[in-house]
Amino acid sequence: TYTFIIQNLGNTAADATDNVAITDTFNPVLNPIAVTFNGTAWNTTTDYTYNNLTGAFATVPGKITVPAATYTQDPATGAWTVNPGVSTLTVTGTV
Repeated sequence: TYTFIIQNLGNTAADATDNVAITDTFNPVLNPIAVTFNGTAWNTTTDYTYNNLTGAFATVPGKITVPAATYTQDPATGAWTVNPGVSTLTVTGTV
């Protein structure tokens, strides 16, 4: 299982128009694989591509979205805390 934790520290969400994509080559090659994004199952070709001969994996650009970070200020100290927006991509498979 590979888990990609994608964090956004900015004040603007990463949406489909930003064309965020994740690529990786799994070695050893996984076959078959199952992919979820934030707990929702993804489908090959519409959400990602995978070459089960080379292990090359890529999400379709724009399918990865990540909410904006939130910021809170401590009223006593004035210190700011950044809570990143988070999305999770999980790839599971058999070696």
